[in-house]
Amino acid sequence: MKYLYLYPELCTGCKECSLACSLSKFGECNPKKAAISVVRDEFERFEYPLICMQCEDALCMKFCPQNAYYRENGVVKYDTTKCIKCRFCATICPYAAITVHHNDVVKCDLCSGDPKCVKVCSTNAIRYEEETLELAERRKNLAKKLLQQAVQKL
Repeated sequence: MKYLYLYPELCTGCKECSLACSLSKFGECNPKKAAISVVRDEFERFEYPLICMQCEDALCMKFCPQNAYYRENGVVKYDTTKCIKCRFCATICPYAAITVHHNDVVKCDLCSGDPKCVKVCSTNAIRYEEETLELAERRKNLAKKLLQQAVQKL
């Protein structure tokens, strides 16, 4: 199985990944309509992309009141016909990886195996790689680190 892997130390904050995502999904360059967003902390001086971590125990799947989320080939997806746009998934996602822009739920589906964000990332900060034990551990450690940073900001 292939997943997106982040290398935050390589991210320049250019947001090309967000633009490519929104262009691919909605036909417009609007980072607010992207399934990937770039977080910037000017005090700590870091930038990194936020993406869906395709959680093993995905809260969006577990708590969606309409059961709109499901897993297909390891990717957490949602059924637009079941979604009532209640925004609970966006609220409960610990990685802020699901957004709702107007009435569009925006969540990474790995572009059906051809992620556009990877293609435009000039620094190679986002990679689409076959999972290995080392990369699986890296992804879990990054997820923990992101959660810790989110908790510290509360």
